Amino acid sequence: MKKTLIALAAAASLATSGAAFAQATITGFMAAGYGVSTSGGATTATTGGFGVDTAELYITAKEDIGGGLTAGGTMGIGGLERAGGFSPNAKKQAALDKVGGGANYPTYGTNYTMYVQNAMGKLTLGSVKSGDYVSGGLASSGVNYYDFGDYGNFGDRTRRDIISLDVPVGPISLTLSHQEAANQVGEFNGAEGATGQRISVVSASYTEGALKANTQYFTYDNQGTGNTTAASVFRLSGNYNLGMAIVGAGMQRATYDSSATGTNYGLSASVPMGPMTLGAMAGWRVTDGFAAAANGTLNSFSLSAVYALSKRTGVTGQYSSWDKALTSSNKGSLALLLLTHSF
Repeated sequence: MKKTLIALAAAASLATSGAAFAQATITGFMAAGYGVSTSGGATTATTGGFGVDTAELYITAKEDIGGGLTAGGTMGIGGLERAGGFSPNAKKQAALDKVGGGANYPTYGTNYTMYVQNAMGKLTLGSVKSGDYVSGGLASSGVNYYDFGDYGNFGDRTRRDIISLDVPVGPISLTLSHQEAANQVGEFNGAEGATGQRISVVSASYTEGALKANTQYFTYDNQGTGNTTAASVFRLSGNYNLGMAIVGAGMQRATYDSSATGTNYGLSASVPMGPMTLGAMAGWRVTDGFAAAANGTLNSFSLSAVYALSKRTGVTGQYSSWDKALTSSNKGSLALLLLTHSF
């Protein structure tokens, strides 16, 4: 059950007779259980055990500021699952140990956004790390494939500072966005001449009846040479509700500074069967135009079964497999059995 707080919008407004109130909501998500993973590649290792996969909190506020305007925002708090400061990712753990002076590092902020909105559109500012486009969102047909976007050959994701404008046009929502790279996150860190790449994005989303679709186009500045940096990205995804099942698909094509390309594809389906939902997703990444050894296709797939014990509590079983490298036939894999709860 959601816990609702009534908070004062700002301390300064208390001194005025027109003091405003904002409604804030705290929600959260938890997942714990058993997992086993095989690294794949030239040197293969298998690890497994019981533990907590995810524990996060989200604080969302909304206020009517008059004149047809609404303001609000969301803050996320992550890392609550790592009691004592442990990360299963060795590289991430080393970075956390360095920052925290050992294993006792604090929790951390996740996505943060704030917005002002009226009937004409919505202006949003924030700092976000989006989910993978092809293995999540519309292309996943409504199924959450745990960690598949990070390991299933869909590419790395980084945190970005963003400013965006959304404009509704009937069933279509148009979005213009400017984004700054991970090494530019924070005020005053996105100036011209920075080593990271800034991104300009135009996108459109369509929802009508059983069909949902989205397309995006990215352009990058500060391009390098030798296919070391991105020049542009084109994305397309969608799903369709057939009644007995939802089917989805997505693609993301990155073109690099010297014309090489890396394209991710995904196909999915989800089938509700009473309290259980079965899901399946196949993905593959095709690279071309790089050095010969870096060109080829990496395949992956994930199978999921989710049993709803209630509206907020469920049990998830998942198995994922992926090609680890073009030069090795040893696949990586991940198997999970989780108890989940949201509030």
